[in-house]
Parts: sequence; C-alpha cells; structure tokens
Amino acid sequence: MAVSPEAAAIIQRKKAQYCRFADSNQWDRFDSIMLPNATFLFHNPDGSVITKGDIEYSWSSTKDWVAFFENEFKTMQTIHIVGPAEMEQIAPDEIKSIWAVTYHAGTKEHEGGVHGTGGGHYHETWKKVGDDWFMESLRMERLYWKVLSV
Repeated sequence: MAVSPEAAAIIQRKKAQYCRFADSNQWDRFDSIMLPNATFLFHNPDGSVITKGDIEYSWSSTKDWVAFFENEFKTMQTIHIVGPAEMEQIAPDEIKSIWAVTYHAGTKEHEGGVHGTGGGHYHETWKKVGDDWFMESLRMERLYWKVLSV
C-alpha cells in the first residue's frame, strides 16, 4: 500500500533527526523518535550479529540502546548519511522502511587515532501513535566496515 505524503514526511524528518541526534550526542532526544520498547539488531554481512568484545549489538529497549551508544560515542565523532527511503504501508498504523546508510566514525582528537567508514541498510518498522509515527524496530545490515589508523 502506498504511503501518504504526510506520513512519509514525518518518518523522513525523524530519520534525519536520528542521524543528527546520534552525531551530536543528543541522546536524551531519542524518545521523540522511538517507542520505549523499540528493538535494535545489527548484522554483519554474513548475517551474524555484530559484537564488540562480548557485547552483542542487540537491544530490546530504546533506553538500553541509548545507554550503550551514549557511552560508545564519548570519545568518538560520527556522521551518518542516509539516502531516500523505500517505504511500504503494511497496515493503517504500520510502515516498513529501508534506508541506505554510510557512516564515518573517528576518535575526537585532531591528530592520530582511528577512523572507520561503513555502510549498509537500515530496515525499520514505524508505528502510528495518535497523529505521529515512531520507530518500533531497527535492523541494520552492515555491508562493509573499514578501520584505519591515522
């Protein structure tokens, strides 16, 4: 089913905010984008769940997802760039979207450190609550991730 221009505009604006809030460390603002019980899952190209040490990139609440990335990004600077979304209305209160993403991350110091570039696709479900739309689930399928020492 086609997505109304109004719903598409709300979701596109909130996805832009998602990128800006993450890149500018405005972690307290994600509750305006995501449902409290939103789920998050990040996959490698082979389909396995991304891990860092013994931590799986899988969360069952916005609070837990925010807590992890707020801590991770304390010493990092990021920029997320998303392309136009493919959107499909599944039900009157549900829209599925897929966004291409390129992201850069590096240590905050001006010299030395590390820099990484990655890309993939966000697969999301958005739910209508009243007259607004909120992210209910996010699955990131990473296509590549390269880290360089600088």
